[in-house]
Amino acid sequence: MDFDQLFIFNVKKWRKNRGLSQKLLAERCNTAHSYIRQIESGSGKPSFALIGKLANALGIEAYQLFYDETAAQGEKAPQTEAEYIESIKADFLAKTARELDTVIDQLLTR
Repeated sequence: MDFDQLFIFNVKKWRKNRGLSQKLLAERCNTAHSYIRQIESGSGKPSFALIGKLANALGIEAYQLFYDETAAQGEKAPQTEAEYIESIKADFLAKTARELDTVIDQLLTR
């Protein structure tokens, strides 16, 4: 799925998960219903400001409109930016600890 398709997929997914019609989402974003329809059909290209409004109206962080859950290989999608950052830190620390253990083992076997 390319970047545009991923964004379109996530806008639709989150809108439907929240039980919102295109019209209600448009009202919450202070934009035209027809523009939400264009975005979801791929012909509308929202500004960064509107992406922020979409995220706020959907009750999510803006990055979640670009998050590819299928690429996460079964991992649960983080719900907040803070959780996402913490998961990156945890992965980094775990990898660093494994590498450090390997180096220490090599030094001890000399």
